Amino acid sequence: MRSIAYVLAILCAIAFVVVGTASLLLFNIERRAFDSTTYKQAFEQQGLYNRMPAILASAIEQMIAQNPNAYPFLKELTVEDWQSTIASILPAEDVRALTDSALDSTFDYLNQRSDSVAITLIPIKARLAGPSSMDIVNQFLSTQPACTIEQLQQMALGFLGGSIALCNPPPEALGLIAPFIQGQLQAVIANFPDQVTLVPMADSGTPNDPRLKLHVVRSAIRFSPFLPLLLLLSIALFVVRSIHDILVWWGWPLAITGFGSAIIALVGAPIIGLFLQFAIQRQGFIPLPPLLAPSITETVSAVAGQILSPVIWQGLAMTVIGATMIVMGLLLGRRVVYQVS
Repeated sequence: MRSIAYVLAILCAIAFVVVGTASLLLFNIERRAFDSTTYKQAFEQQGLYNRMPAILASAIEQMIAQNPNAYPFLKELTVEDWQSTIASILPAEDVRALTDSALDSTFDYLNQRSDSVAITLIPIKARLAGPSSMDIVNQFLSTQPACTIEQLQQMALGFLGGSIALCNPPPEALGLIAPFIQGQLQAVIANFPDQVTLVPMADSGTPNDPRLKLHVVRSAIRFSPFLPLLLLLSIALFVVRSIHDILVWWGWPLAITGFGSAIIALVGAPIIGLFLQFAIQRQGFIPLPPLLAPSITETVSAVAGQILSPVIWQGLAMTVIGATMIVMGLLLGRRVVYQVS
């Protein structure tokens, strides 16, 4: 009977090492992979803040294309036109603020603190409505082919609601139509939405909500540390009969688990990065907005390093605790032997 208890205790100790290591890694992944701060730091490291004008341009172009009531002038603008406009009117700090706002909105959605994901357009509207708005229009028109007489007429009619072929008017014509363009631009800006919705709230709280499966998985991960604790209690139930037993039988699993976790955290960033990339690319697992998913996927290597950083220190702490218990257990065992002899 005693030998069976020892075998069961050894099996529990082995299971503790495996389960404890996995639990430590998963717990830190769950805690930091769904925090927007982690991705802001990764965006900084990867230089992805410079990509935000392209992301915003794509979002605005899609929004206008899907809006039947949008001004014809706006429908003529391409993604490249919007990207160059945004890059010219927004300073780097505004681009960074917009990016951070989009990340906060995304992870508020994933953490069920909100029911939609949106990118604010208020800074862009403010810049377009400012004194530099006409300069932006001139800069944009200067990149177009030279206007013909018919195109100038079409441009004027187009701002009134017809179709429009954008072109570069001569300076004297631009001076004549500039006040008209300025007035129409202000009307366009006034009717421009304050935000672009990337994930609507239509499915929120319904069985079709893509976050439900994710919530179940994350809840299981949060409770995963209780399983290693249960295994330690099982070891104590099977073989612990003294302080010496608990120090040795708990010390070895703790030390091995901590050391193994620290080693994995030091060299395992590529593996964790691949795991995160797989999870992000499967939209049913982590339901990110398709517009932001590619950029966030590019950060997985940097994110993995930040996730694993605390695992190194946690693993080393477990190693020290386990090694201390082993040493104390051995010293206590020698003392008992010495006293008996």
